[in-house]
Amino acid sequence: MRRLLPPAVVAAFPFLAAILPAQDVLLHARRIVTAPETVLENGRVLIRQGKVAYVGDDIPAEARGRSRRVDYGDATIVPGFVLAQATLGQGGDLAERALPFTPDLRAAEACDPWHEDLMALPALGVTALALSPTAANVGGGLAALVKPGRERGTVGSDLYLTLSLAPPARQPERPPTSLLGAIDLLRSAFDLARSGLASGPDAAVLREAMQGARGVTVFADSFAELTAALDLGRDFGLRLVLVSASDAEKVLPRLVEQQAAVVLDSLRPGQRLAQLRLPTRLAEAGVPFCFGGDPKHLRLSAALAVQHGLDRRSALQALTRTPAVLLDRAAELGALRQGNAADFVVFTGDPLDLTSAHVATWVDGQLVAGEAPAPRTTPEPTPAAMGER
Repeated sequence: MRRLLPPAVVAAFPFLAAILPAQDVLLHARRIVTAPETVLENGRVLIRQGKVAYVGDDIPAEARGRSRRVDYGDATIVPGFVLAQATLGQGGDLAERALPFTPDLRAAEACDPWHEDLMALPALGVTALALSPTAANVGGGLAALVKPGRERGTVGSDLYLTLSLAPPARQPERPPTSLLGAIDLLRSAFDLARSGLASGPDAAVLREAMQGARGVTVFADSFAELTAALDLGRDFGLRLVLVSASDAEKVLPRLVEQQAAVVLDSLRPGQRLAQLRLPTRLAEAGVPFCFGGDPKHLRLSAALAVQHGLDRRSALQALTRTPAVLLDRAAELGALRQGNAADFVVFTGDPLDLTSAHVATWVDGQLVAGEAPAPRTTPEPTPAAMGER
């Protein structure tokens, strides 16, 4: 049997850390939510090399015996929150000011892994996000998957294509200056790409979107903007995610018909009742949605939605699994199932109860915010050892 060197020896020779396997972590808490519909009471999860290796009763006895135990006691552990769209205060670097149409612009090239807004996310429960071009360009560019924490930053580039029909894309100093102009610009570009008359990086990105190889998010808020975005998606076969979409209820049948999804802005107390009830209406219709906007208001948005009729499971799903699905990263993010990244958040109670305090956030199996309990020096007894007594 292979025996690992004592931690003190590894610490004395740092180069050994690069060749020796990291010790497994046996995570324990009173409640572990592995997915919105699955809760483990007195739960255990085994973490190996930054990923979920085993869950609950599937954890081998030998692995339990040689792992480092991290016991959060009476706390509740949930998958890390995922932001499907964010600019993190880097809007100036995520838009081309001179040109309105830059679909090949890559947000990954603007990512600053030490940006203060990114570093603040773990304390808010956010463990992954899509850094996205802003709404200022009709053809904004390609989003990038980013994870906060020590020396992380961009971990996956070129996610979805970002387009915009929102007012910021219509500027008086350069075309398009109107919604009709923005619609015409997009339709002409997709037509040329589809016909093969256009070439280059721009056309290649548009063809990927039309072939379904890349999702498309569209900043659209009003009924007219949403209708134009849905028409574009229908006519060019796009996998649509609509961002902001405050008038989404007015186009609900079309959202269902076209299997479009929605990233809602943050909810706030005092908003119109229609906005506070919109998550419930989307859930009832079967339209996938998640919360975007200000990361500081993610939990508040979910809690307000619950207060106005949304079931708790759908609210937690809107913070975790749904945005992971919209980013085509459900195999990595949004759940604590075997093979997923060990991204999770620890609260003193139900995360949708705003009186529950944040305890810790882990990304890829490493503590990046908050506290970890003191490690237990006594290994968990294996069934065989217990039978020998």
